[in-house]
Amino acid sequence: MTTPFTISNVTSVVSAGVNSIDSLIGGAKWADSSISYSFPSINNTFFWSTNANIGYGSQIGSGEPWNEAFGSISSANQTHFGQALQQWSNVADISFELVEEETPSNVGDIRVAITDHVNDTFVAWAYLPASANQAGDIWINDGNLLDTQEWEPGNTSFQAILHEAGHALGLEHPFSDSPADTTTLTEVQDSLIHTVMSYSYRDVAGVTGLDYSYHPTTPMVLDIAAIQYLYGANTTYHADDDVYTFDDANTYHETIWDAGGSDTIQYTGTAATTIDLNPAGASYIGNPIYMLTEDFNTNLPIPNVWIAEGAIIENVIGGQGNDLLIGNESSNVLDGGAGIDTVQLDAQQDDYSLDKTSEGFTIIANTLLANEDTLTNIERLQFEDSNLALDLAGHAGQTAKILGVVFGASSVTNAEFVGIGLTELDNGMSYEQLGELAINVTGLTNHDEIVSLLWKNIFGAAPSAEEKAPYIELLNDGMSVGALTVAAADSSFNTENIDLVGLAETGIGFI
Repeated sequence: MTTPFTISNVTSVVSAGVNSIDSLIGGAKWADSSISYSFPSINNTFFWSTNANIGYGSQIGSGEPWNEAFGSISSANQTHFGQALQQWSNVADISFELVEEETPSNVGDIRVAITDHVNDTFVAWAYLPASANQAGDIWINDGNLLDTQEWEPGNTSFQAILHEAGHALGLEHPFSDSPADTTTLTEVQDSLIHTVMSYSYRDVAGVTGLDYSYHPTTPMVLDIAAIQYLYGANTTYHADDDVYTFDDANTYHETIWDAGGSDTIQYTGTAATTIDLNPAGASYIGNPIYMLTEDFNTNLPIPNVWIAEGAIIENVIGGQGNDLLIGNESSNVLDGGAGIDTVQLDAQQDDYSLDKTSEGFTIIANTLLANEDTLTNIERLQFEDSNLALDLAGHAGQTAKILGVVFGASSVTNAEFVGIGLTELDNGMSYEQLGELAINVTGLTNHDEIVSLLWKNIFGAAPSAEEKAPYIELLNDGMSVGALTVAAADSSFNTENIDLVGLAETGIGFI
C-alpha cells in the first residue's frame, strides 16, 4: 500500500543493447507488477509530501499540488485514463488497481490531477519511477488541451495520456532531452506511428507533418518492445484463436499484440486495403488516416494497423475491394474475398512452388518447405521479378482468350500484352469492349478481314467464302465487332489453342 509519504519499490534498468529499446527506457521501473493509481481531490499536507528532496517541497511554494489551479480529473476522463492503462496492461505483464478514494494512508503509485505550469504550451507532464514521492505522478496543465478535451481514443488527448502513462511506467522520450542523453531513435523511427513517446508526426518514409487525422489508441510497435523489456510480455492476452475484425464503421490506429493461437485479421469493408502479417508490418485497413503536412496537404495516408514484434497472426480475410496481402514466415491462409486481390511475395518466382487446388492455390517457398500458404480468392501474385495472374476464370482468362483469338495462341506469353488487357478489365472495361479494342489494335476495319483473322487464329487456316459468310453477315446486320470477337474467343477451339486448362494450373505472366 502506497501513502503520500512512502514510495513503492523500484528497480534499476540495465541496457537492452538494442537501440530502439534503449532509446525509450528510463533508469528504473516499478518492482511490483501490480501498480495502483488514483485521482487526488485534496491538496493539503495530509496528502502530499513536503520533503524538499523526495517530495514536492514546502506548501508555501507554487509547485504542482500547491498551485491554486489544483483540481481533480473529471469522472469521464478517469474512465478514459483507466482505458489507457489497460492498453499498457494488454501488452505487458503488469496490472493496475484503482484506489477509488485517496486517504492519508492509501494513494496510488500513479496519481493524476490538474495543476498549472508557467509554460502554457505544456499539456501534461509526468515523473518516471524513482525513489521519490512524486514518482509516477501525472499532472494535467490547467486550461490546456487535456483539461478542456475529453480523453477519447483517437484524439490528441488520449494519445497524450497514453504518452504520460508510459512515462509513469518507466519510458522516456525517444529523442534527446539533455546533452547527456545520447541514446535516441533514428529520425524515421522517432514518430508517433512507431511510438507514442515521440513528439513527431511522420509518415513511414520519415516525412514530417503537423498532425494526424486520427491518433494512436494503443502503445505502438516500439513501445510494446520497450515495455515488455521492462516488465515482460502479457502471455495471456489473446492467447486463443482470435479474429480481429475491421470494418468501415470505425477508424483504427493501433498495434496488435497477440500472445498465441491461430489468428485472423478480417476486413469486412469496401476500401482497397493492404494487410501485412509480418511483425512490425504496416497495414492500411478501412478508413484511411492522413498526415497533415506543412503545405496543408492532407492526402498522405499513413499505416493505421501494425503487428507487434513477437506476435504472430496467421490468416487474412480481405474485404470487397482490391486488397494487397502480405504473408509472414508462418503457414498463412490468405483469402482475398471480393475484388481483384494480390499476394505480395518477397523473393523471385523461381523460389516458389505453386499448386492448383479445388479451392484456389497453395504456394511454398522452396527454402522453407514447412511454410505452405493457402490462397483463396487471390487473383494476382507479385514476385520480386515477375507477376502472375491466377484468375483464369475471370479477367486473366478473358484476356488470354482475346489475345489468342486476335493475335494468335503464342501471344498469351507476351507479358506486356497480358498486362494491358488485365489493366483495362480491372479498371472496368467490359469483355466485349476489350475484344473491340484488340481488333482496333490490328488496324482492321473490313468485316471480311476481321472474320478471316479470327477464323485463322482459331482453325489455323484461312476460311473459305462459305465458311466466313455467316459471320460477315452478322456484322453487316449490326452485331458489334467486340461481340463477335468474344464469341470466337469463348469457342472451345480457341480455349484449346491457348491451353486455358493448363494456364489455370500455372497462372499467366504479366507486366
